[in-house]
Amino acid sequence: MRKNQNISFELQLARLLFITLFSLLAKPVFAQESVVSTKEQEGKEADGVKIEPAVSILQRRGKADSQLVAIPFSIAQHKLNYVLPVSWAKDPNNISADGLDDYNLDRFEAKYQISVKFPLYLHEENTSGLYFGFTAVSFWQVYNGKISKPFRETNYEPEIFYSFQNDLSILGFEFNQIQVGFNHQSNGQSGARSRSWNRLYASALFSDANAFYYVKTWYRIPEDAKQDINDTTGDDNPDITHFLGHIELGVGTKLGNFDLLTLIRNNLNFNDNKGSLELNFSYALSNRYNLLLQYFNGYGDSLIDYNRHQQRIGFGVQLAFF
Repeated sequence: MRKNQNISFELQLARLLFITLFSLLAKPVFAQESVVSTKEQEGKEADGVKIEPAVSILQRRGKADSQLVAIPFSIAQHKLNYVLPVSWAKDPNNISADGLDDYNLDRFEAKYQISVKFPLYLHEENTSGLYFGFTAVSFWQVYNGKISKPFRETNYEPEIFYSFQNDLSILGFEFNQIQVGFNHQSNGQSGARSRSWNRLYASALFSDANAFYYVKTWYRIPEDAKQDINDTTGDDNPDITHFLGHIELGVGTKLGNFDLLTLIRNNLNFNDNKGSLELNFSYALSNRYNLLLQYFNGYGDSLIDYNRHQQRIGFGVQLAFF
């Protein structure tokens, strides 16, 4: 029964991947009919009212980042920052903390993510430059009084990357950013609990007035095989790319006071397809905070669960992202 459920999910994921790719390729064609270029809008007036140039959904965030990184010792958001006081996972792994087992593991837990970046070197004319980023995501058994409420898993992700900012506009799309970098991710454990990998990656980010899109791909840096599971050196998870994939697609859009961010990962192996889908649906409480409903289905909910099919739903608060 479980195998059939996985196959059904993978078919749905493949369909969603196809729809997303189609929309990314097709939208520039339709945009020609509905979007007037910035140069055409500049200087035009209608009934004595000046028409402002179209502003893409990420230009507002880009301006805020520019103002922030201009201040010495400042930091900015990198990925989403949120706290989910309540989240429910269908099949969490119990090996990641002492005292956890199938009988006392609580499927209700808190999840939070902190993600920041700061510049190491910037060009004077824009925010292009070299950055350091850091993301930590934790899964806390805060309601599990039976075993003193431990942190079940924490994943650490430092990275260094070069970001190329530009103002190129084609067919209503702003091509905002290209990044290339090095990324390390691990859970800080040892022995059989250890999970880690290193990647070189490249990503492209573009947007229009109503949405932004990005595509990210990576190359895993090979490691030597372990001679023993308890070795402190060697590959902790040689099959991790089979489950976490080789590509990630993202789509973010505003729906009135609501924001929707969709993240899709896939291994592009149609004989044994694996991947994940994450939906972040948020409602603006203020210019700074949003209520957040998050849903995850697939592989890679956490590093300890990288090869374990997982479903999770959580509710909480996030910092406004776009």
